[in-house]
Amino acid sequence: MDFELTRKENDERLLSQIGSIRSAENIQALIPFAKAYLGLFYVIDSALDAQEKVKLLANNELAAAVLDGFKASLLRVDIPSVESIGCAMAERKEFPEGYVILAGLDVIATESIKDVINLDITIMESAVGFHFSNKINCRNSWFDFLLAQHKNKVIAALSKYWIAMLDNNATYLPGRNLVFSETPDIDVIQHSILPLLEHWQNIKVKTLFQLLQLAFEYSDAEEFLFVCGRVLSHDELLNEKTRLYWIATAYLLSPDEYSARLTAYVGRVKLKTMPLLDFITGILANHKKINIEFSDKMVIQLLRMIAPVFPPQQHVYGAIGSLDINSRNVMLMFHHLAYSNEKNVINDIKGLRKARVMKIYSGVIDNLLELHLRKKNEKDFLLPTFDAYVESLVKNNKLDGRSNKFDLR
Repeated sequence: MDFELTRKENDERLLSQIGSIRSAENIQALIPFAKAYLGLFYVIDSALDAQEKVKLLANNELAAAVLDGFKASLLRVDIPSVESIGCAMAERKEFPEGYVILAGLDVIATESIKDVINLDITIMESAVGFHFSNKINCRNSWFDFLLAQHKNKVIAALSKYWIAMLDNNATYLPGRNLVFSETPDIDVIQHSILPLLEHWQNIKVKTLFQLLQLAFEYSDAEEFLFVCGRVLSHDELLNEKTRLYWIATAYLLSPDEYSARLTAYVGRVKLKTMPLLDFITGILANHKKINIEFSDKMVIQLLRMIAPVFPPQQHVYGAIGSLDINSRNVMLMFHHLAYSNEKNVINDIKGLRKARVMKIYSGVIDNLLELHLRKKNEKDFLLPTFDAYVESLVKNNKLDGRSNKFDLR
């Protein structure tokens, strides 16, 4: 690229418009310079300082006006809203003026990062949208600063951006690593998890499973239940498995209200009971972190619904120990009852033994009653860990189910 020729052409074409460029009134003229500033022109050495990249394309007077124009763009009142930016992104479109806004923020952040927080909240929300929609070849230091020290200016905008995308049938959300990574941002999760669940209609089953688990841990249980009710009021929009997860979630939040609905939906259908078992045990395994109580009544109801479908089965190959994965998950619910300190737990367990459908677990129930008796009468008795509990059941022939020829079903 002949930078000298390009600079001469820009000077001849734009010097007469320098006032409107400096004030950002002519924002279209600023877009190519903003892209250069943000490292999007591969013919410009990426190691150059951002402002020097602009000076390759304009003389000093015009370059200074361009940099002023970047900052002035942050005062415009006609910049697309964060919701509009999200809708456009869902359609794989972008607003080119977003590059000017991003360049203006970078100029301000370079001069004084703290000045970023003094900008109007509306322009800041739009900037958050542009941060995720307009890809650049440099780091938005202002965004990192806000996320670290003024998160309230980011979180609300991010939720608006995501919801606008979801309402426009987006299938992928930029910035989702703030929720789904191994080190998620807890504040982002707490603010956005329920809106994401309510608006993400075409969500994949695996993603829904993850979001529901996060919601159990980080959302308010009452608000979560309201979301469940609103989603299930239009359950015709859900597929079979996502409907199952939503009903199961509502049941965990309000067992009395949703017990009949869950029982009627699942029945004894193995293709429904199996994902229900996976879902329940995934929540149960994390029960110390979640905002609901797993009452004995709830666990026993779930055992009556699920356990008869999965007789305890030995693994032929031993890939997951001596029990197959479904049997181990059922055992997790029994093990939870062993640790219960509820007043009527022994009577509840005896009632479970009387249920005809639970006869295949007679040995397990007898062992459960024995553990509670020892816990009550032996001063230094320690309940077994889950692995020790399962090993003891196998060793003492408390599991009388058939052998399973396959590691997984």
